[in-house]
Amino acid sequence: MEDNLNIPITQGIISEGQQAHVEVQPSRNTKGSKRTKNFDWKEDEVVCSGWLNVSKDPINGANQSRSTFWSRVHAFFEEHKQTAAVRTESSIMHRWLTIQSQVNKYCCCYDKIERRNQSGQTIQDKISEASKLYQGLDNDNKSFTLIHCWNILKEEDKWKAKRIELAELEKLSNKKKQKSRPRDTEGTNNDEDAAKEVAPETEASKRPPGVKKAKEALRRGGGGDACMEALDKMWSKNDSC
Repeated sequence: MEDNLNIPITQGIISEGQQAHVEVQPSRNTKGSKRTKNFDWKEDEVVCSGWLNVSKDPINGANQSRSTFWSRVHAFFEEHKQTAAVRTESSIMHRWLTIQSQVNKYCCCYDKIERRNQSGQTIQDKISEASKLYQGLDNDNKSFTLIHCWNILKEEDKWKAKRIELAELEKLSNKKKQKSRPRDTEGTNNDEDAAKEVAPETEASKRPPGVKKAKEALRRGGGGDACMEALDKMWSKNDSC
C-alpha cells in the first residue's frame, strides 16, 4: 500500500519566481552579448501563451517557416511580458524547448499515475505522485518546477498534438538506433542472422527495465510509448503488490 505524498509542488516555482532580473554586464575583456538571469514563472507563462497563440493561427499556423514562427512568438512575448528583462528570439525559443521537454516528461508521469486508477485520489494527490515519480526518474534527482506551464498546456489540443509528434519522433529515433547497431559477428546463415536481431528485443521484453533504464527513457523526453512502456514495466511489480 502506497503512502500519501505531501510534496510541496509550488516550492520550486516560488523560488524560481523570486529570481531577480538583473543583467550581468560582461567585463571589458569578455567577448559576446549580455547575459540575463534565468526565466521566471511569469515569463514562462508568456512563452507558453505565445507558443499556443501562434500555433493556433487558423491562417498561418501550419504554413509558417521556423524563423517566422519564432519571430511572432517573440513579438507576442514583448507585447505581453510583465518584466523588464530583455529576451532575444533565440533565448525564447530555447526556453520553450526546455519547457517542452520537461512538461512532456511530467505529462508522461501524470498519465502513468492516472492509469493506475486509484480510488479516492484527488487531482492534488495525482500531482504529488507524478512529481515524486518525475524526481525519482530524473538523472540529477531534480524536482519538477514547471507546474505553472503544465497548467497552461495540459488541456490544449495543440499541446496534445505536439506530444503525439514527439512520441513519433522518439519511435523514429529508436528505429534508427536499432538499425545502426553493428552486429557482433557476421553469420553466414540467414536464420542465424534473424535470430540475432530478434534476440535482444525478446530478452528486453522478458525483463522489466530497472530504474536506470526508466530514467534514460524519461531523460530522452520522448513522452510517448517508449517512456510509458518503461514506466509501466518499472512499476508493474509495485502495482501487483
